[in-house]
Amino acid sequence: MIEAVIFDMDGLLVDSEPVWNRARKGMADEAGKDWNKDDHKAVMGVSTEEWANYMITRLALTLTPAEVQDRIIARMVEMYQAGIPYFPGAIKAVNLAAAHYPTALASGSHPTLIDTVTADAALRGKFRVIVSADEVGPGKPSPDVYLATAARLGVKPENCVCMEDSGNGILAGVRAGMKVIAVPDARFPPAAAKLNQAHLVLTTLSDFSLELLDQLGE
Repeated sequence: MIEAVIFDMDGLLVDSEPVWNRARKGMADEAGKDWNKDDHKAVMGVSTEEWANYMITRLALTLTPAEVQDRIIARMVEMYQAGIPYFPGAIKAVNLAAAHYPTALASGSHPTLIDTVTADAALRGKFRVIVSADEVGPGKPSPDVYLATAARLGVKPENCVCMEDSGNGILAGVRAGMKVIAVPDARFPPAAAKLNQAHLVLTTLSDFSLELLDQLGE
């Protein structure tokens, strides 16, 4: 029986990957280094600490992790202030879920960015619980952020559906014991071995429906 719906943020609700990539590529350019598709994939869905350390190693930066985080997040906030790039169907899916289930957000994104997005008029007040992986330990594919979100909702993990786009996110949901609906970004598709672990795969959030949740709960 499904009792709660938990959404990822980056790459699922918000078309953030191109924005993240521009921010990181800008820093790489300043360091005189290349930032390629493999780098982009390596930091998708991980915690803030993990991507900051990756950038320091990859770009041979002399900055501290905190300084890297601050500079990248500042670039991201500036771009979001010009307009948050929601995916088609994202707002509708959250509204539909929130009207019928306790609904939460569980994201590996930086708390400042989570606050920026969830304060936006389109999503404000829709999430009963909001959890950043930075609060609870390692990022996805560790299940920590999903287990913490379920606990704060007061719902058993096996009675939750999580909505994900990335391979790491899918693994996190599966390892938490949740039902996983994957909505992969065709530009950054998860490896088949990870995508195949999702209980349901959608092409777009526009296809999200209460009927699908009922099916998963049977």
